[in-house]
Amino acid sequence: MIDKFLLGGYTADSYTQGNPNKSEGIYQATLDTEKGKITSIDLVTKAENPAFFNYSIKDHKLAAVVTKDDKTGGVAIFDIDPKTGKGKLISESMLDQSSKGSYEAYNYFDKLFYWNELKYTVPSYVYLDDKRKMVFAANYNTNAILTWKLDDNYQFIDSHRYPIEGRGPKAVQDAAHIHYTRLLPDGRLIVCSLGHDRLFVYDVNDDASLTLVEDYEVEAGFGPRQLAFNENTNNYIYVLCEVGSKTAVVHYDPKTGHLDRVANYSNIPEGYAGHNQSAGIRVSADGKFVYSSNRGHDSLAVYRVIDNGRHLEKIQTIKTEGMSPRDFDLSKNGDYLLCANQMTHDLILFKRDTETGYLSVAQTGIKHDACVRVLEATDFLK
Repeated sequence: MIDKFLLGGYTADSYTQGNPNKSEGIYQATLDTEKGKITSIDLVTKAENPAFFNYSIKDHKLAAVVTKDDKTGGVAIFDIDPKTGKGKLISESMLDQSSKGSYEAYNYFDKLFYWNELKYTVPSYVYLDDKRKMVFAANYNTNAILTWKLDDNYQFIDSHRYPIEGRGPKAVQDAAHIHYTRLLPDGRLIVCSLGHDRLFVYDVNDDASLTLVEDYEVEAGFGPRQLAFNENTNNYIYVLCEVGSKTAVVHYDPKTGHLDRVANYSNIPEGYAGHNQSAGIRVSADGKFVYSSNRGHDSLAVYRVIDNGRHLEKIQTIKTEGMSPRDFDLSKNGDYLLCANQMTHDLILFKRDTETGYLSVAQTGIKHDACVRVLEATDFLK
């Protein structure tokens, strides 16, 4: 069987430690499940620094965060031809360069990264609503939630900006640092504010404007970065806390939009004293297992879902054999997991036992520069 993944990341040379960056945009990786290996990585569409994206299977559109001429950042819509596997830019919305935010230098594992000091402030995450023709983005540097309304041809026709104020107790929480937006199954928008330890839930209006429903405070210093919704159980959300290196369980009430804390679990082994930032999270399609990545410990934490989704039990911690595993995803049938090691510019493929959830190494040393987004896309690229 042939499965597909989409890969995104940085195209600027600054992210390859002074070496030429060979990445040109968004790629597709082909997985041969019988051979148990990635057999090819091919360019889908050229784009400048497409570090995060999501797609619509219905209309074969892909929304990505991008930069333009190294001067401004924003979001773009690409049309992807499933027959050829190639894409083309059809619309974009670049942000006002005067929207300045937090520009503290970001020292990551003894390397000073420059992008927080740039004039542009490209969003960190983007989500595409193909039913209501809307785009939602989280802007880490300007501490704001961004929304856009699209017409039927996926052209940008209206936009809204919601600045968020606040900070947390840790040094990296010097501002709100909005890091993630996605729709819940009921159509509400949920947002992670890494900088001041908040989750927000909003009703989404017809023009893509937002109405606040819930302002929920996680434990101080957690720094919520991403989340995964378990649709197989009773509305439990698994929140990846970057700063605290934890996975938290939160219950969501779709009737009221209210969130309630349940429990939290450490993504790193007991006794580990090194630097760590958790980065990505996924729930298996059957809702039985949760996976979280660790940058610093450079590993994946594997949890079994117990108590009908309410609690987790850590069953494995496995090294990714590279530095800074930023993102990963499971294959269509859940029998493989592909993970991107951003700082060593390679991918690692794990074989996954679908009954036990355990991972074992299948393929290493799959080279790909500055990869930070991995998304399963077999049906999207048919």
